[in-house]
Amino acid sequence: MEAVDVRGLHGRVRLAVLVPGVALTAAANVRTLALVEVLFAQAVAYYSLKQPLSTRELSGIALIVIGVALLVAV
Repeated sequence: MEAVDVRGLHGRVRLAVLVPGVALTAAANVRTLALVEVLFAQAVAYYSLKQPLSTRELSGIALIVIGVALLVAV
């Protein structure tokens, strides 16, 4: 089974989602929700690369989750 080359896929998907998002809603909302990509990057680093999370990273993740929850609730 051959490995699939996914280099650059993240950037392409990000642009495909963010550009129409900015056109449909306020840019501040789109940018805040785009911070969720940090959570996915941390998840990949933790589960695939076995990179431990520092206290600072966990604090940042908590702030992102709280911010996005507040944005979605309003």
